[in-house]
Amino acid sequence: MATPTSSTESLSPTRPFRVIIAGAGAAGLCFSHALQRAGIDHVVLEKGVVAPDWGASISLWGNGARILSQIGCMDALEAEAPPLRMLHVRGPDGKVFCEEPFFDMMLERNGFECLTMERKHFLRIVHEQIPDKSFIKTGKRVVDVIDNDDGVIVKLQDGTQEEGDMLIGCDGVHSTVRELMWRDANLAQPDYITTQEKRSMVTTYRSLVGVAKTVPGIGLQCMNWVCHSGLSFLILVQPDKTYFFVNWKMPQKMRWPSKAKWSNEEAERAAASVVELPISDSTVFGELWKHKIRAHLIGLEEGIFEHWHHGRMALAGDSVHKMTPNFALGAMCALESATVLINGIHDMHSTLGPGQHPTKSQISRMFQRYQEERMPRIKAAFDATALITRMHACDGPYHWFAMRCVFPATGMKPYADALGHLCSGAPKIKFLPVEYKKSATIKWQDEPDHVPGKESMRPFKWGKGRNDFAMDFASILSFIFLVFFVCGSVLDRSLSNSSSLGGLADDLLLRRGAQVRNTTSFRSGSQPNFSPIAGV
Repeated sequence: MATPTSSTESLSPTRPFRVIIAGAGAAGLCFSHALQRAGIDHVVLEKGVVAPDWGASISLWGNGARILSQIGCMDALEAEAPPLRMLHVRGPDGKVFCEEPFFDMMLERNGFECLTMERKHFLRIVHEQIPDKSFIKTGKRVVDVIDNDDGVIVKLQDGTQEEGDMLIGCDGVHSTVRELMWRDANLAQPDYITTQEKRSMVTTYRSLVGVAKTVPGIGLQCMNWVCHSGLSFLILVQPDKTYFFVNWKMPQKMRWPSKAKWSNEEAERAAASVVELPISDSTVFGELWKHKIRAHLIGLEEGIFEHWHHGRMALAGDSVHKMTPNFALGAMCALESATVLINGIHDMHSTLGPGQHPTKSQISRMFQRYQEERMPRIKAAFDATALITRMHACDGPYHWFAMRCVFPATGMKPYADALGHLCSGAPKIKFLPVEYKKSATIKWQDEPDHVPGKESMRPFKWGKGRNDFAMDFASILSFIFLVFFVCGSVLDRSLSNSSSLGGLADDLLLRRGAQVRNTTSFRSGSQPNFSPIAGV
């Protein structure tokens, strides 16, 4: 990290009000779309290219789809990939123990199709729809920032610099802007950003993330969860390509400043350890891996930082709130955070006269309102994602029981209800219209005049200091746990003997009238044998 440059450098007195955004991911491109439509000067600085060959997929729920429709991208995105339909939940032998048209449920609740496509194609399309692409500059790596009373000067690796009124860090989990913000905050007030906060971003799981050509036997326009103990597969299947995430629980957690990084050879060894594992009734992972287009072994960071802004700098997206891909909420939360900042910037800009600029204190107050508005929703999305991630990996008896017994017994409707209500509370860009092409059974909370389909579910309200979305999931699990535990002590006795867990799951499902789709999963000797990742 650069040593602070002298803050005596001055900005041009004739410059217009201007926003500088670091990072041309989903949030950064959303900024440019909206700010152009608002007539607000800005620049988006991307250290590499806009749509790199990296990562696997992006999935859209209604909260992000509504924002993308406002900036004119949804038609092009819908033309790129058909919507998902089915969600198949499978045991270690690849057999389905729960399946429902979950994505049709979400369409019914929020009125937007659930799309999944390759990440680079998503970014390419959103970039292509930008009216004036000159606002996006590639090959521009931020190396330093000077935060003055009258603005910011952003220093770039190529020796150039950009001037503006504020700097927004949308530059990912390893954010340079965050490092610079921490530096300036601790210079201004020692110990303001503590070591404890810096170490609050934790890597518990690593993931083999990739794209492959679609192979027979794993369905089409569907998502597959394949649940093992300490291991899970998340596989999204489209007609031409399949996107996969193979998640392992790591032996030890990693924290800042350590960065999870593995070579291509280590990724190959990781894949070799699971090639024999079934991912459906008729397909093992090795058959999909044989047709891979690319893959990377990465760490899945999780965390929410306490401080989202300082001075004229603020953070959005993975740079400040990072979650695993298991519930596909990361990019959607980044779009939401960008939207709240866009609204705040637009409101501030509308109060300025010709040649006027906001003070640092005015910008700081706007940033604080942004953090206060976003924090409850981010905590809810984070907690729900963390729960689903651990359920997928059957991480301990509680999460095993939740996935293998509770989930198929309750069905997916309660989860669709909870996610639909979360989406309905998402922000929109206040100064751009929304076109609702399809009806919805859950009313958008910021649309008092919007009459979707029949309102068939309870109103969803954020409890003060509570994460109601995560609580919805927790209450589902807690209620059914209580029922089973009160009925007797058979569960306690059975959990002490892992070989009986499969029989227990089947018995409980049969008692509740549920169909047992998989009668062998988790029984003694039924789990495939695989070795941990040697040397990774």
